[in-house]
Parts: sequence; C-alpha cells; structure tokens
Amino acid sequence: MANSEPTAAPAQYKQSSRKGKKAWRKNVDVTQVSTGLDEVRDQIIQGGIIAEKPSEELFAIDTTGDAEVQKATDRRHKPLKADEILNKRSAIPSVSSKKRLSDFTEEKRRKKPKVSQRDYDRLRAIAYGGDQVQKDIIETGGAPDYDPWAVQEVKKDPKFDFLDEHKPKREPNTLKQAPVSLAKSGKAIPAVRKPEGGKSYNPNFNDWQALVTREGDKAVEAEKERLKEAKEEAERMERAMAESDSESDGNESAWESEWEGFSDDEKKAKQKRPERKTPAERNKFKRKKAAEGKAKHDTRMKAKEQQLQRIKELQKSVEEKEKAREALRNMTLVETNDEPSEEEEGEEVLRKKRFGKHYVPEAPLEVVLPDELKDSLRLLKPEGNLLKDRFRSMMVRGRIEARKQIPYAKKKKVTVTEKWSYKDWKL
Repeated sequence: MANSEPTAAPAQYKQSSRKGKKAWRKNVDVTQVSTGLDEVRDQIIQGGIIAEKPSEELFAIDTTGDAEVQKATDRRHKPLKADEILNKRSAIPSVSSKKRLSDFTEEKRRKKPKVSQRDYDRLRAIAYGGDQVQKDIIETGGAPDYDPWAVQEVKKDPKFDFLDEHKPKREPNTLKQAPVSLAKSGKAIPAVRKPEGGKSYNPNFNDWQALVTREGDKAVEAEKERLKEAKEEAERMERAMAESDSESDGNESAWESEWEGFSDDEKKAKQKRPERKTPAERNKFKRKKAAEGKAKHDTRMKAKEQQLQRIKELQKSVEEKEKAREALRNMTLVETNDEPSEEEEGEEVLRKKRFGKHYVPEAPLEVVLPDELKDSLRLLKPEGNLLKDRFRSMMVRGRIEARKQIPYAKKKKVTVTEKWSYKDWKL
C-alpha cells in the first residue's frame, strides 16, 4: 500500500556547516513553512483565514447560559415561591394607555374619505331631505296630541260599577322622616362601630381581660335567669298537678254522694226561682235606663261645649307640643353627626319597645379564649359574617324592621283533578 502521509523535503538537522550553495539548498529544514501553508489552505477551504476575520465572527456572547448548570444551581439554591410568582411574565405585552406617534401616521390619515364637509352636507340633504323637509312635516305652535306624563283616565265598564276602585300605591309619610334609633339612650348608633381593643388578634392583656370579664358576667346572669325560669315552670307544673288531683278527688266524692242518694242537684232544685216582672215594673226600668242615657248625653254635650270655648287654648297647646317634638327631632339629628363616646362604644343597650313584630337578634359573641389566641396572621382564622353584621346594624339603627328567617316557606297546595267536560260530547 502507498503511504498516505505527505512527503516532506529531505533534511539534515545535525549538519554543522553548510558550505556551498548546493549544500545550502539541499539541506535546509522547510517543515515549519510547509505546515503553515497547509494550515492556511485548510482555513481557506473552511471559510477563510482566521487571522483576517473580525472578532464578531469568531466570538459570541452567551446570554442564556448552560441549562445543566442552571438546574444544578436551582437544586442547591431553591428560589422562594413569591419570587417564582413575580418572575412569571406573560408573552403578550400589556396595553398602553399612552398615545403614540405611530397611531397618527400618514398611512392612517390617508384612510379618511376624500369628501369635503360641503359635499357631505349636500349628500345628506339629498338622502334625508334636509331642514326644509323637516319643517314641512313638523307642525310647530300647536298642542301635542299625546302627553306621556299625563294621568290617563281608565274607562269603566258599566257591568262592573259595583266593584271598588283600585287605589294606586302611595309611599307612607314616615318614609320622608329620619329613622329612629333603637338604642335605650335614644342616641344614633354609627353604621360601623369602632372595634374594641380586646377583640384584636393580638390584644392588650388589660383590654382582653376586661372584655372577657364583662362577657362572662353577662353569660352568668343569663344562665341564672334561665335556671330561675326553669324553676318557676317546674313549680307551676307541680301546682297544676296538685289541682288536677284535688279535682279528681272532688269528683269521686260527688259520685259517692249521688250513689248514696245525697246529690247536690236536689239542693239546687229546692232554691226559690225569681218571679216574673209585671208590665209596670218593666216600664219603670225602661224609664230609669232612658233617664240615665239622657244624663250621660247631657254630660258629653256640656264637655264638648266647654272644649269649643277653649279651642284657642287647645290650639296653643298643640303648637307647643309640635315645637317640642321638632326640637327633640333636631337634637336627635345633631347627635347623629356626633362621634360616639367611649362608654357607648363599649356596650350596646337596646330599648324594650320593638320596631316590628319580632325582636332584634342578639349580637354574636366576639371573644377569643386564651387557647385560641394566635401570634401570627397566618394562623388566624376568620370569624363572623359581614352580611349578618350589616343586616343587624340596619335593624338597630331603625332603617328596617326586625325580620325572622323562614327556612322552609309554606308552599301553595295544588290539587290535580280531571275535569268532567270530556263527557259532554255530541255526535
């Protein structure tokens, strides 16, 4: 086989002297020169000489990095969940509210129709008739044929004259008056009360202790009242049982006496009956009743005459009462704008008089026990219902009347029957 390695020029590396021109040419080492020429030819074949190329073609800046190195770094240093959420960005750019110069380019301006305003008005007048046509159609100065806001008179059918007229619904007079607070003091209650310090998730010990003590005393009093009512109910039931036992004993004794022949009905039969009145006595009784009725009538007429004589005094007293009511109403409105004091913020006392059929529901117990206190907002559990709080606040402020929840409303009973009209057929 032929040798695939390139042939090199003969060389004598250890020749001490090169005397003569022939020896110089024959024995010179040109290996380095030939190797360099071969490298240059290879570079030209591959795309160009490397030394002559600019740096931009030879080097590249790595902005992404190695994926494997990034994975290894993420394993050692795991990022926070918050950073992962913040680093997520949508590929779609956000909509900018600023107007850009590109929105008003010449291309968009060219899209406008090349019709002048004068030609546009002329074409519009041809299409819709213009002002002249409108003036010919509309009659000015006359009364309108139909008024949409006028009260329409309903024509009655003479067949239904005996029915009562349907009266339209009217708003009550109290709707224009200011709502009356249900507080015992009569002062207005704010829509959103300022919460106490003891109801905080991390409260002060003194505020929390005062709140727990106050609510605990309320619960103890309520339990005492419940036990008292239960005791009274038990005593009442015992008295009722004792009375029923005594009545049963009395019935048994009466039955025994009747059996022996000594009945109480015989004694009642022996009593003397009242005698009938004579016509003279009846007339006398009628005259007496008529005289008493006439005396009462005269007394009432006399009192009415005295009131007519004192009408000016009554009118003056009524005006004074109206002024007093107006002053009281103004005081209530002024107190509505004032901020509640610290005593009012602590406890809410309602009056006994109700506004409606039902009582106002009690406020929920907002007390946290020692084992339920948390030292972090992450461990805090939400409590209460904002909708129920707003609904109860409106009832307490007198905006709406107290209502009772009806979980299961009564449904209308529907009876399915088969009509007998199918029998009334003819051939």
